[in-house]
Amino acid sequence: MFKALLRSFALLLSGPLLLSVSLYAMEIWKWDKMAGLDQDEYIVILVQGSQQALKDAGRSDDAAKVHKLFTTNDENGVSIGMNEFMMTLALARKADADRITKDSGATRLEVEHAMVVMLKKNDIILPKSFMTVNKDFKPKHPPKEEKK
Repeated sequence: MFKALLRSFALLLSGPLLLSVSLYAMEIWKWDKMAGLDQDEYIVILVQGSQQALKDAGRSDDAAKVHKLFTTNDENGVSIGMNEFMMTLALARKADADRITKDSGATRLEVEHAMVVMLKKNDIILPKSFMTVNKDFKPKHPPKEEKK
């Protein structure tokens, strides 16, 4: 699974969605610095935004799949979609760090890319319009403090 997801990020970086890197999308390293409550809100907007983007594209069936992923809980009571998203985000974080280590000028991966890859793994292809769903997001809490 790990190698398959890394291949997905490699394809993402070489494909048309990289061109969709948006002024509105959040680079993972910036998201990591946000307060937990702001991160939670950002994810909610991503989930709702993905559903709306799919509906706007005439794909209500895929929007329903996203809804089901994020409202179905595992045996521990945690959303299956959230678990998958957080695992995908962790892999994206590693892929991003590896790329920057090799090339400090490389394009950074964004939180939206992790959602795109996770949903693609679940046979849901998001429209390019998804990359702007958080265009109006503004953090409301102070950023996390740096560990010394």
